[in-house]
Amino acid sequence: WAKEMDIVSWDNYPAYDTPWSMTAMCHDLMRGLKQMPFMLMEQTPSQQNWQPYNSLKKPNQMRAQSYQTIARGADTIQFFQLRQSVGACEKFHGAVIAHSGDEHNRVFREVAKLGSELEKFGQAYIGAKNNADVGIIFDWENYWALEYASGPHVDLKYVDQIHKGYRYFYEKNIPINMISVGADFNEYKLIIAPLLYMLENETAARLEEFVENGGVLVTGMMSGTADLNDNVHLGGYPGPLRKLAGIRVEERDALAPQQKNKLFFTDGSRHDCRLICEIIHPEGAEALALYGEDFYKGSPGITKNVFGKGGVYYVGTEPSDEAAGKIFDMAVKDAGAAPAIPEPTRLEIVCRNKNDKKIFFVMNFKNEPLPLPECFAGDKDMLTGDILHSGALINQYGVLIIEK
Repeated sequence: WAKEMDIVSWDNYPAYDTPWSMTAMCHDLMRGLKQMPFMLMEQTPSQQNWQPYNSLKKPNQMRAQSYQTIARGADTIQFFQLRQSVGACEKFHGAVIAHSGDEHNRVFREVAKLGSELEKFGQAYIGAKNNADVGIIFDWENYWALEYASGPHVDLKYVDQIHKGYRYFYEKNIPINMISVGADFNEYKLIIAPLLYMLENETAARLEEFVENGGVLVTGMMSGTADLNDNVHLGGYPGPLRKLAGIRVEERDALAPQQKNKLFFTDGSRHDCRLICEIIHPEGAEALALYGEDFYKGSPGITKNVFGKGGVYYVGTEPSDEAAGKIFDMAVKDAGAAPAIPEPTRLEIVCRNKNDKKIFFVMNFKNEPLPLPECFAGDKDMLTGDILHSGALINQYGVLIIEK
């Protein structure tokens, strides 16, 4: 419904063990629904009441979580709830004003501090854009179709596979936009399209145009299988992607949780793979990795096809994180997609852009202090006014905002 709405919003309630990359992906997804800033309708300042384990937010966690939301495109954030309920099912849900009814508590002080910080900025960052060279396709109809499909694998989950791809770019601080199948692909250098199971010919033609003009596409298992009525494209998998990917998929093996296969890469490295193994026959594509076990040992599991000025990586299985990283490394290099800053760091760094200014949000969601990237030495932290020094450490849940 996003195209019919003026504003997109969502409620952010991560569990105690939700990866920060998943929360970031959800923010990027909400921003991507209209490719414009969104509203966070709800977050709790302290703890939830309806999950199995309702952990408190640690000191400064709510503040850092709020800045992560702003960094990834929110122009406004609300809390649920203002005053803690006296009764009913949400009486233990956190609030700005607790049951004590006064300001003498940690949560109230943290909310007040955040409010005073944001008051300094006023409208300065409202409407700022999140630019990206990389787009990852999130398609709701593919999501629904795969979740309700009878086969091939009960553990094949659309959102999990999207997150596996997203996480690589999150950890590398490479900006990414979540896009629909109707997006203008030519705005990007690299498109990631996991589980593009239902695919119409028109979208396939636009992907061909994108790659032919120099774009890089990463797709894989189950892609191009069915049309928008969830009827299989006859003539062989991956349907309308067959020419673009330069392959034919003959069969798909579903591996039980205790089973796995091996991928033997052409550089000599070996990695595990699991879930699904597609048996691939190249039709112009180059094999990057071969299966190491079972009756399809020696057949390709991962391929690359040069198409026009660009290229297509096809990943016919669920590779280990290390193997997936190898593929993404190659795709990023081919596409020329750059991280937010030129140096590696375990900090989360997001850049918004407004009026020729780059606004960097630097956040530490790790459980240890991390060093300031050298590219920010000598810059001013907009939150405190302090000049940042080389070698400075940023504590867990620490946040810096830097304008360049």
